[in-house]
Amino acid sequence: MPEGRILVITGPTASGKTEHELDVARKNPNIEIVNADASLLYRRFDIGTAKPSKEVQNEVPHHVIDILGPDEPFNAAQYSARARAEILQVFEKGKIPIVVGGTGLYIDALFFGLPTIEVPSEDAKARYATEFQAFGFDTMHERLREIDPDLYLQIRRERNPIRLERAWTHYYTTGEPLGSARKRQAGRFPYDPEFTVLDRPRPVLWERIEARVDAMIAGGWLEEARQLQDAGVTRTMPAMRAIGYGEMFDVLDGICSMEQARERIIVRTRQYAKRQETWMKKYR
Repeated sequence: MPEGRILVITGPTASGKTEHELDVARKNPNIEIVNADASLLYRRFDIGTAKPSKEVQNEVPHHVIDILGPDEPFNAAQYSARARAEILQVFEKGKIPIVVGGTGLYIDALFFGLPTIEVPSEDAKARYATEFQAFGFDTMHERLREIDPDLYLQIRRERNPIRLERAWTHYYTTGEPLGSARKRQAGRFPYDPEFTVLDRPRPVLWERIEARVDAMIAGGWLEEARQLQDAGVTRTMPAMRAIGYGEMFDVLDGICSMEQARERIIVRTRQYAKRQETWMKKYR
C-alpha cells in the first residue's frame, strides 16, 4: 500500500467546515468526503447536527455518514476501521479522499491508531477493592505518584475514582503504568494527515454558533425531535448525545420553554467548541 498524505479539514463546531469542504471539492471533481463527526453517523438526526443536505451529498459523495440507527453504539475503534476501509475504496476508484469533521478522537484513531490496553484481571480488581476500602481515595492516589506520575497529576485535578481504579487495576494486571500504555499507539494508518484547522476569533465563533442554533430552530428542529420521539427514540440512546436533542425533548415534554432550550444549547455548544479548540492545538 503506498504511503501518502490525506487532507483533513477540522475545527470547532460552526467554524465553517462544510463550506470549506465544498470550496475545495468544487475545484476538484475527483474529491470525496469521509466524515469525522460523530453526530453525523446517525440517520434522521439531520437538522440539529447541521448534517450536509442531500443536495450537498449528491454534489460531493460523502462516506461514513447516516450509517447507524439511533440505538446503535459506535466507538473510535469502529470508526477507524470503517473510515480506513472507505478511504481505501475511494483511492481504488482513482478519487481523492478528504477527511472532514470535528471529533478529534475519531481523527486520532483513524490516523494514529488507539492504545492497546489489556482488560484488568479479576485478581487485580479484587486487590484494588480491598486496598481502596482499607486506605481510601487520598492514600491510593498518593501512592500512584511513584508508579504513574502522568495519571497521578490528571487524577489530582479531577478527583475521579473511576480513573484511579483503572490506573491501579491496569498496573496490578500488567506491571506497567497505564499512562505509559496509553502513549503506545497501535495500528498507525500508512497515510499521514495534512491538517487544515479552521480558526475563528472567539467573538466571531460565538456569533456563528448563535446564528446556527437559531437557523436550526427556524428550520424545524423541534418537529424533527417530535418525529424522533414518535418513532420511539429515547433519551438514553447513543444518538441523543448530540447537543440539543435533549433540550428539544425537554420542550416537547413541557420541562422548559423554547427560549430556555435555546440558551442552554448555545452554552453547551460554546463549551464543546472550547474543548475542540484545546484538542486541536496539536493539529496546528
